[in-house]
Amino acid sequence: MIEVDSVEKEIKLIFEDSNIINVKIGTTVGKVIEMLNNDQVIALRINGKIVSSETELTTDSYVNYITIASRIGRKIYMKGLTYVYLLAVKELYEDRASVYIKHSLDKSLYTEIKMKSQVDHSVVAQIKKKMKEIIKRDIPFRNISVDRNDAIEYSKSVEENEKVLNYTYMTKDSVTMCELGDMYNYFYYIMPASTKILKRFDLTYVSPCGVAISYPIDNVVPKFNPTPKVLEAFKKYEKKLSTLGVHYAGDINKIVCDGNISDYIQKNEILYDENIREVAEKVSKDKNIKAIYISGPSSSGKTTTSKKLALYLNAKGYDTLVISTDDYFVDRKDTPRKPDGSYEYEIVEALDIKLFNSHIKSLLNGDEIIKPTYNFITGEKEYKGKPISLKENQILIVEGLHAINERLSSSIDKKNKLKVYISPFTPVGLDRHNHISTTDLRLLRRMVRDYKHRGYSATDTLGTWKGMRSSEEEYVYPYQREADMVINTSLSYEIGVLRTYAEPLLYSVDKNNDCYEEAIRILKFLDGFLAIPSEYVPYTSVLPIPSESVPKTSILREFIGDSYFE
Repeated sequence: MIEVDSVEKEIKLIFEDSNIINVKIGTTVGKVIEMLNNDQVIALRINGKIVSSETELTTDSYVNYITIASRIGRKIYMKGLTYVYLLAVKELYEDRASVYIKHSLDKSLYTEIKMKSQVDHSVVAQIKKKMKEIIKRDIPFRNISVDRNDAIEYSKSVEENEKVLNYTYMTKDSVTMCELGDMYNYFYYIMPASTKILKRFDLTYVSPCGVAISYPIDNVVPKFNPTPKVLEAFKKYEKKLSTLGVHYAGDINKIVCDGNISDYIQKNEILYDENIREVAEKVSKDKNIKAIYISGPSSSGKTTTSKKLALYLNAKGYDTLVISTDDYFVDRKDTPRKPDGSYEYEIVEALDIKLFNSHIKSLLNGDEIIKPTYNFITGEKEYKGKPISLKENQILIVEGLHAINERLSSSIDKKNKLKVYISPFTPVGLDRHNHISTTDLRLLRRMVRDYKHRGYSATDTLGTWKGMRSSEEEYVYPYQREADMVINTSLSYEIGVLRTYAEPLLYSVDKNNDCYEEAIRILKFLDGFLAIPSEYVPYTSVLPIPSESVPKTSILREFIGDSYFE
């Protein structure tokens, strides 16, 4: 038990590990964190709710630790470290450099610095040294409530015009900004108490303008290992959106307010279809390719991508046969189990690898097979279909979570297969300093689909997401380097559409549930995107009939429902 000097008016803090601290009424959460003297604790949950470090404690409370090992703790750490990075660049270069936080990349955060001279290794070393100085200063992060008009004027003064647009579309009269040193900025989630906890990090030079920020994951700062094809997929889509005048959420919100969202949706669909066309053209030019393997993490859109690719190949004169690895699960009695005894379907060992390889090899040799269909109710493979074979000039398309894992195609010559990795890489952030992670976009997709197609609540999806992410880290992400092509399956408008479906689900998460903070965090970044209906009603009709805004062939329909490919 930590001893605290006796005072007249004290309150009792009961921690989850039975530790008890008596503190004076009005003591801040930040002060309590400092008293704990534990560099793993970055925030506290007070009576079921994570609160800012400036919160004053006034009643006896039950307290949970939020450590940097947790998903929420890592988010807080990453946001705090990002702000230190911004301050370091400002102190070094003042207004001669602008920083853009782009997206997550290989367990790190990819950023770009625009300045007259090129970023090189020496610049990165200077920034890293300055960050260490700032961290050592133990500077507090302070939240301040600012009138919306004042926030707009401040953003204009520092030439961050996308933030001006964001604040313009806000419905609230005030903005909560965070002060660090002499900088003021907006971040949609809470920050650490001070800079001193952010000691573990690394910076890596990536390109003449690119720098990667690495932060602790499982108490280790991973070495940045670039994935050039993934980075190129981000940049390619960013360039295309730039031609449409879209860089941030505010740009899309303006399109919505101007009544031009339907046209913008169709343009986005064309951009996605161009990716599919590129794959089809590569296959048509290389006559050796007999099988296309499409893989990606959960909610990447594998089903729609594979079926739409089949249509593109059909249009080029190819017949196609689509197979899902999900039909090749081992029988439930042989399914691997998690430490808690539940079934583990997310790892490659959950598949009947030997049977799958045998069937693919038979098909490419021109032999017939009877493809199984996995019955998720009985937990067994069923063989009820007719024999199938691969005809001449027919392309096999294999889609699944582990499809590009070499263990599922080891029997096939490299020249006869094309490995395609897909994921929704979105370059559209709230502003230059608040990116939207691919993981969060996939989580939104998954949440909406789970509810519409499986009847799962947001709490159910959030509760299983951590385990799924762990499996992806081990069994999916490492294999993206083996891909011949990387395809971006995001649609820049989709967060606005997903908001209309996800928001009510997120509000239903009970405040006493462990997933509550995650739900609140997602709701906060959804606030930055105006809602976009997936259907609209033509006003010119005498009897208005709902019509689609999001096309039935859109990859987004795989998650919100009513897909042409269902």
